[in-house]
Amino acid sequence: MKPSISIITIGVDDLERAFAFYRALFEITDEQIGAGEDHVAFFFPDGMSFVLFSREQIAQTAGKEVAIAGTPGFVLSHQAASPAEVDDILRKVLVAGGAIINEGTQTEWGYSAYFEDSEGNVWELMAQPPAH
Repeated sequence: MKPSISIITIGVDDLERAFAFYRALFEITDEQIGAGEDHVAFFFPDGMSFVLFSREQIAQTAGKEVAIAGTPGFVLSHQAASPAEVDDILRKVLVAGGAIINEGTQTEWGYSAYFEDSEGNVWELMAQPPAH
């Protein structure tokens, strides 16, 4: 896998406070922000996104029951070219000594999977659906 990190997701304790901080820091327009009940995403012209997600949600994503010490505070996301590439990378993760958290699954955002490296750091693999 040649890393192509297109999304950085960090865990926060107070989504509204973190949103206000990063909005002021990034000096970003409303058109470059997407939000849901559990997240805020900042979209940059170079294709990179920076997402704020509750620490508890990141713990669940990482397969942990609660956000305890040692729960990752961030997720690195690699943009794969296709669902087949996502599955291929997952096979390589196992061979290299990592662990699969979630197998590839189709969601509204595309085809994604989660794995952890040999040190417990969490990665998301994502293949976005083709544009219509």
